[in-house]
Amino acid sequence: MMSPGLMAIATLTVMLWILWSDSVRARRPSQILLTVRIALYLIVSFVLLLNLVRYPRIFDITDRVLTIVAAAVGILGAVYFARKLVRRS
Repeated sequence: MMSPGLMAIATLTVMLWILWSDSVRARRPSQILLTVRIALYLIVSFVLLLNLVRYPRIFDITDRVLTIVAAAVGILGAVYFARKLVRRS
């Protein structure tokens, strides 16, 4: 089974990689892709925080910090993509 800290690191890695790849790409993604990214970032952040609240015993202090950082990156990433979506319209 995957520990909560490893799950947070994995999601953080994927979210940061998507943000980085979007920032270096010359071609702009479609509106549907931006909407899907916003939804995925918010869903992943919600699931991370839900697990933190629902199962507090399995989180030590490092896992809690990593989970909160990953959720914050998810929310900020959703805001980043939402701003790009609004600018396109």
